[in-house]
Amino acid sequence: MRTIKYFFTLAAMLISFNASAQIELTPVVDATIGGLTANNIAIAENRLRSIISSYGMESGYDGHFVLACKIAALERNISGNNLIQHIEVTFAIGDNVGNKCFGTISVECIGIGQSQGQAMTSALKNIRGNDPKLQELIATSKERIIGYYEAHGAAIIAKARSLITAQEWEEALMELTAIPRECSVYPQAVTMMNKVYQEYINHDAAQILNEARALWSADPNPGPAAEQAMSILSQIDTQAKCYPQAKALMTQIENRVKNVTDKEHADEVALEKQRINAETALENARIKACRDIATAYAKQRVVVQHHYHYWW
Repeated sequence: MRTIKYFFTLAAMLISFNASAQIELTPVVDATIGGLTANNIAIAENRLRSIISSYGMESGYDGHFVLACKIAALERNISGNNLIQHIEVTFAIGDNVGNKCFGTISVECIGIGQSQGQAMTSALKNIRGNDPKLQELIATSKERIIGYYEAHGAAIIAKARSLITAQEWEEALMELTAIPRECSVYPQAVTMMNKVYQEYINHDAAQILNEARALWSADPNPGPAAEQAMSILSQIDTQAKCYPQAKALMTQIENRVKNVTDKEHADEVALEKQRINAETALENARIKACRDIATAYAKQRVVVQHHYHYWW
């Protein structure tokens, strides 16, 4: 039995992509620097995501453009029972695919704790994005990123079209959702994203419907098979091409349950309630869009580019 992709079927209606498409930066902490624990790196990455968000951008995964940072421990002082840790954070923004650095700046942060680990954690949590030089670097980088998509937008659209033909919907969406609203090709990307999403839900819904039909055909009676089939059918997006057939199968199952015996009346009520609840939940869940699909796909990819190591 195929695994139902819950986050796709519930991933929400397209909302026509009227929400602002933001410039995307992938946060990267240079893990080649010694002395940082996995927890330190996670904290630093979260700080980078917060900085990206504070500048009105989207933090991505395995993206084309990155906000990278290198952390170096500086002096450590003692004050009473506390340690005071100074660190230097060097930020770099650039094109990690084309190996182009837009610029770097360095800031110092201080953390206080009763141990070396606590002091370092405190220092990392104090990484901020309000330095004027970083603000200037980010503003310049935004312009260069928009320029990149203006220059390569047509090629991205063409690549996405090929991916759609190959039914590589997730990768197509990753390419298309990276195009920011400020670019002239954004309207074309919106049109294509709607097409990708519709083709995806049609494909996914058809598979779900076949699975539900097989379950019901194997045991067309009230019980676990009927409940499972109803549960599966409730995951079909109402905008899917096969939704009318799914609705008809739901009705068939409900009628069968209803007509078997009075003893199984409770099953009928439970199935009806489950159907209503599931449909309501699906409608309420349609607040996300294709960026969720693109993000999930990107998380699964292995990052093979590490050009930022040469930017420092």
